[in-house]
Amino acid sequence: MRRLLLIVLGILVAALGAVAPSRTAAPTAAASTEGARCNGSHWVADWYAPPGDALLAQPTVEQTFRIQVAPTHGGSVARFRLSNRFGHGPVTFGAATVGQQDPVAGGPVVEDGTLRQLTFAGSRSVTVPKGREVVSDPVRLRVRPFHVLLVSVHVVGSPGPPTQHAIAEQTTWQTPPLSGDHTADDGTHGFVALPLPGVTPSLPENIPYLAGMDVRAPRRVGSVVTFGDSITDGTQASFVPVLLTPTNVDEFQSYPEHLARRILRRGLPFAVANAGLSGNMLLKDAAVPVFGPAGLSRFPVDALARSGATTVILLEGINDIGQGLASRDDLVAGYRATIAAAHERGLRVLLGTLTPQNGTIQPPRYGAPGEPTRVEVNRWIRGQHVADGVVDFDRAVRDPADPSRIRPAYDGGDHLHFSPAGYKAMAAAVPLRLLARPACR
Repeated sequence: MRRLLLIVLGILVAALGAVAPSRTAAPTAAASTEGARCNGSHWVADWYAPPGDALLAQPTVEQTFRIQVAPTHGGSVARFRLSNRFGHGPVTFGAATVGQQDPVAGGPVVEDGTLRQLTFAGSRSVTVPKGREVVSDPVRLRVRPFHVLLVSVHVVGSPGPPTQHAIAEQTTWQTPPLSGDHTADDGTHGFVALPLPGVTPSLPENIPYLAGMDVRAPRRVGSVVTFGDSITDGTQASFVPVLLTPTNVDEFQSYPEHLARRILRRGLPFAVANAGLSGNMLLKDAAVPVFGPAGLSRFPVDALARSGATTVILLEGINDIGQGLASRDDLVAGYRATIAAAHERGLRVLLGTLTPQNGTIQPPRYGAPGEPTRVEVNRWIRGQHVADGVVDFDRAVRDPADPSRIRPAYDGGDHLHFSPAGYKAMAAAVPLRLLARPACR
C-alpha cells in the first residue's frame, strides 16, 4: 500500500508542476535570519476555503452571493480565487466585488467607500469551465488581519449546484433566486442568510465558489498551510458534526485562526491558509461527497499549490480510523507519502498527533473502539523522524484524568470537536520556531 500511495502522490505532484514551480531547497526555519535578506514581493495565501464537492449544494439560479473572508495577514493588493472544481458544467460570473464589512452594522453590509470591482483579465465577467478555477486581477484595497472582507459574486443563469466548502462556521448571504446582480449593493437590503442563523442546533452555511485570497507581501513573508479535517476546519458541534453550535458561528475560532493571532502578536512574517475540510479522510474519498476527495489526492492542490507556502501542519487521520477503519500501518504509509510530496517541493511538514475522541457516539469506529489505533498512531508520530517536527495536539487538549477524552473545558460538546478554548490550546501547542521562512533566491 505504501508503494502505491507514493506512486499516486508522485503523479499528482508532477502534474501540478505547471501551477506552482518546485523549489530547489527547503525553506529555512523561523529562527533563521535568512528572511531578512529577501528582496521584492510575492503572492502569499492569506485565506483559503478548500472546496469539497457540489453534489449536495443548493442550485444557484441567477442570484448573488456575499461571502466573508477573514484575512490573517495585512496588505494593500489582493487577488481572489473562484472555483468550479466540482461543478456540473461551466459557470459564468457576471460580476464580482470586494469591500470591507461595515464595523458597526456587520452582517452583509459593506462599509461606505470601500467597494472595489474585481476583474478577470480586464473583464468584469468570466466563464470558468468545469473542473477549473480562475484568479482575479490584482485589486488595491486595505487588507488588515481579521478585519472581515465581503466578496460578492453574481452567478449568471442556472449552472446547477455550486462548488462549495461545506460545514463552514461562518454565515454566507444570498439574494433570492432570479434576483440578478447585486454585487454593487451595500447589503442593507435584499441579502438573507440561509439557513436562518441563531437556531439551536444550527445547520451549517456553505462557502460557494470562493476558494481563496492571496495578498502581495514582502518576500520574507511565507504562508503556513494547515491541512486536515473538521478539527482543522474549526467545527464546534454540540451533538454531531452536521449540527453546529450557533454561538461559535462568525467568531473565527478555529485553531488555524488562533495560530494566526499568535503569530501576529509575535510579529512573525507568516500568513495562515486553512486547508481543513470537515469529514475529510487522508486515505479514502469520503462517502458523503461534501467531505471531499481523499487528503492524499487533494494535498497537491489544497496544500502544495498555495501561494508562498513554506510549512504544512498535517493533522488528519481520526476520520480514517472512525469511518475508514484504517490501521496504524495504513496511516503511517499515508503520512510518509504526504511528507515526501511536500519535501519534494521544498516545504517543511509538522505532523500533528491525533486528538482524543472517546465518548463520541458516531459509528462505526469512533470513540472507544478507535482509541487503540489512535494511540498506536500517536506513538509512531512522536517517535518518527520523517517529518520536520511534531505538534503534540493530543497532549495539549487531553483530560489528565482520562487521556482518552478531551479535557472538559476544551470539549465542544460532541467529545470529538473543540470549544474555542480547546482550539486556542491547540494553537498554543504549535512550536513557532519550527515554522519555515521563504528560501529566497
